[in-house]
Parts: sequence; structure tokens; C-alpha cells
Amino acid sequence: MSRLDDIIELIQTTNEVYFITAPGRVRTAYILVDDIIELSLKIFLQEKAYEQRVNCQAVLESASLVTSRNHRDSLRRYFEEKLNIDELSNELGRGTTGAPFLQSHLVSFPLIRHWSANDPNARHTFDRVIDDVKPFFALPTTAPVGTPPNPATNLLDEALIRHKTRNKFYHDQNLSGLDINDEKCLSALCGMFDLIEHLFPAFSDEVKRKHTVRCQIGVLRLKQTASLGHRELSQPYEAALKLLKKGHKYDFERRSVEHSLVHTVSDRFFDSLREQFKNTIAKLQVRINKIDTMARPKQDHIDEKNDKEKFIQILQKQLDQINALLGTS
Repeated sequence: MSRLDDIIELIQTTNEVYFITAPGRVRTAYILVDDIIELSLKIFLQEKAYEQRVNCQAVLESASLVTSRNHRDSLRRYFEEKLNIDELSNELGRGTTGAPFLQSHLVSFPLIRHWSANDPNARHTFDRVIDDVKPFFALPTTAPVGTPPNPATNLLDEALIRHKTRNKFYHDQNLSGLDINDEKCLSALCGMFDLIEHLFPAFSDEVKRKHTVRCQIGVLRLKQTASLGHRELSQPYEAALKLLKKGHKYDFERRSVEHSLVHTVSDRFFDSLREQFKNTIAKLQVRINKIDTMARPKQDHIDEKNDKEKFIQILQKQLDQINALLGTS
């Protein structure tokens, strides 16, 4: 199992915590999101450190500074902080006077001696981890003035804010009962999905191959959008739930129904949800077409058409996200 598979497995478990009926499930899921993000950031940094080591060695070999197995072994010991720059220069036959020249080649690889690779068990603050990751998503110095920041930067800032809130559960006796509502939990979950997509470009493709977790992510993103004021999106979702209840064994608690369907018949549920969105869009379009054929539409007809067109845009955006997770168009 790859490390990305491990992360996806943890995400699926956390999603399921959200869907269960146990008291405190929302706060528990919120806390687990924070833990998964911290782990993901550290894995990202470790992988980048290993990647930079490979690239650094290639550059030094191209410059004929590393030319033998012994040289490569010395470079590895430098990466692992067992040699300093002067000792490495000596090992490579350049003497201590060659250290500045060698350093000029190493400066482009700031993570080759990073803690994430040399001491993965070291405990660093969440702030430190965030600060180490941010440069990878910084705008290039050549970017025009006014260029918006990489979305990952905002996601990292939001993750840090949530981390500070999460810590209050455990470290501030006055806030041990701090409440996390459904909207905050959904925002945390969806923020985690978005951030991990930036950290690991292969994440989306891996999710498409895992039916249950891709269904969970699609549903949670839909629920978050609905919670932000687009309550109409709940209608096709509720219709899909109702359709699949028939012949399916579940507990009578609504949240148990939701969890059971999303987990056990995720593919059929996703297909049903997609059809509900298509049907809703089609019905709205029929009404819009009818208004367009009116010889003299009244103002309330024009307003109705505008409202329905806006609603179609919202529905289509969600349908596009579902299709993206399914790998279809």
C-alpha cells in the first residue's frame, strides 16, 4: 500500500465518523481532519526532500563533482547530516577550498538535509510544518502584480486556524466544551480534500478508483455547498436517498440510513444522485424554454427565468464535480 493509499484510507474512516449517529461525531471528525492534514504535510515534505536529493545528485554528477560510488556514499552521508560541507568537499577530492563552489550547486536544494527525511520522528509545531510547505506554492517572482495567490496558500492558512481551534479542546480548560457545528465540520472536511489535491496531484485519480471514498467526497462537497445557502441542492440528494431506501436494510435513524447507503451501495447511490441532478436540470430547462416562447412575458416570468438559470448553473457545477469523481463527462 502506498502512502497516498494510507491517507485515503484515513480520509474514508474520518468521513464515516461524520456520517454516523454517535454524539460528538462532528467534533471528532473535525479533530481527525487536523491530524490527517498534519500527517499529509509531513509526508509531502519528506517526499520533496527525497526528490531533491535525487535531483541534487544528478546535478552534481552532471558537473563531474560526483563521479564514483564512494562519492555518492559521501553525498548520502552529507544528506543525513553525518558530514558537513567541508568534509563533503574533502571526500569529493576538492579540499576545503572547494566548499564554496560545491555549496553554489547545493543552494538550489534547500530540503536535502531536512528534518522530515533525517528525523521523521522529530516533533515540530504545526506552524513550522505549514511554513516549510508554503514556499512550494508561492507565486514566482515574475508573476504580475495583482496575481491572486495559489489556492493552496489559503487552504494552508485555514488549516492553521482550525489547528489552533482544535488545540483549545485539549489545552484550554475554559474551552474544553467548545462546540463544532455541522457547517464548520463540512468546511474542514472539504478543505482537507482540496488541500490534499494540491499536495498530491495523483490524489484525484486514486480516489476515482475507490468507489466508497469518492462517493463520500462527492456527497460531502454537495452537503457543504448546500450548507452555504444553496439549500435547493438538497432536493436531488434527498430524492436519491429516498430512491435507494427501497429494499435496503438500515436502522431507522436518518443518519444511519445516509451512512449505510453512501458506504454500502456507493456506486449505485452516485449514479442515482447524478440522474436526480440531470432530471432537475432538465425540468428547469423545460420551464425556461416555455418562458422563451411567450410572446409577451411578464416581469415575474423574466425573474423566474433568471432564477432558474442561476439554479441550473449551481446544479451543473455540482454535477460536473460528481462526473469528475466518476471519471465521466
